[in-house]
Amino acid sequence: MIRVLWQHCLRPRRVRCVLGIVLLSTLLSACLPPKPPRIVKIGLVAPFEGRYRYVGYDAIYAARLAVREINAAGGVAGWMLELTAYDDRADPDMARTAARNLITDPDVVAVIGHYRQASTLAARALYTEAQMPLLVVGTWLTPTAAPVWFILPTPEQAAAAMLSAVPLADATAGTWGDGALAVALNDALRKHNDRMIPSASTFPDVVFSTLPPVEAASRLVAWRAAGWDGTLIGDIDLAAPEFAVVAGDAGEGALFVTPYRLPQDDLALEAWRVAYRAVGPHVPEPGVYARATYDAVYALAEAIAAAALTDGQPSRSGIQAALPNVRHAGASGTVVWDETGYWRDGPLYVYVWEQARARLVDSRR
Repeated sequence: MIRVLWQHCLRPRRVRCVLGIVLLSTLLSACLPPKPPRIVKIGLVAPFEGRYRYVGYDAIYAARLAVREINAAGGVAGWMLELTAYDDRADPDMARTAARNLITDPDVVAVIGHYRQASTLAARALYTEAQMPLLVVGTWLTPTAAPVWFILPTPEQAAAAMLSAVPLADATAGTWGDGALAVALNDALRKHNDRMIPSASTFPDVVFSTLPPVEAASRLVAWRAAGWDGTLIGDIDLAAPEFAVVAGDAGEGALFVTPYRLPQDDLALEAWRVAYRAVGPHVPEPGVYARATYDAVYALAEAIAAAALTDGQPSRSGIQAALPNVRHAGASGTVVWDETGYWRDGPLYVYVWEQARARLVDSRR
């Protein structure tokens, strides 16, 4: 029809008809359905149920907030983010199942998770085989050649901060727990004094813990009942409210070192806390893992944008190539990864439990 009208309008003095065709074409174009946005998915795996569900709550609300803000600002290089979340309940078998589900979805280009040591270790091998980039929050692993980046400083840096948080000149010390941070702690203690780690049959003056919160609290209660009056200092696990609940009076004075400051201790985050609580109904106050997850999403978005601009579209391999060059300026500082994938010179904060509340006592950068 448009062609017939156009031929008719080729006659002299048919300007009005030409304008009518232009208007008709515009109206026809306006009736077409809008072009759907281009979507890229990022995975999130955390314990949303079970003992560590408080970790999952921090993770999911923070990730949703970050994705919502990024998409509201136009996405990343023309792509909208979509969050694909799985609950692994901190169980290694469920972690592997979640990892397989994400790997087999071709639209998922990277994963944030799994927050607990055992579940993260179980899934890491699958991500490595699939060359799926993984951003780890909240747990230390031994560095490998895997495509893994950590939103926390190295185990050695964390161990050094834990040792310097307590006086050790004439003290004996021991460790509870295992994993990469425990190895770094034991190495640091031996360098400090090769006689510092006593046998299991003696009580040390200081104990460095990498145990989960309930296990650490239960052992602390038992040791206090047996007469131990030494100092306990733990890692981020001792930031869990359930540590204080289980430990009770035995937890008074216990210290912990965390790479993530509690949100209520940063006045600059007040507006962010309000936005976080507005993500959905009945959203609790953000905990220690919330801001780190939020920053992980933004760091990943920078890598997605770089990959899309370089290759035309984001891919797992493109994001893997872009992540080492990310420089994300978060609330706790700029995330810059070293050659092992850890946050170079990341911050560490020292807290003490007093009257069932965690009080910030030192900030180390």
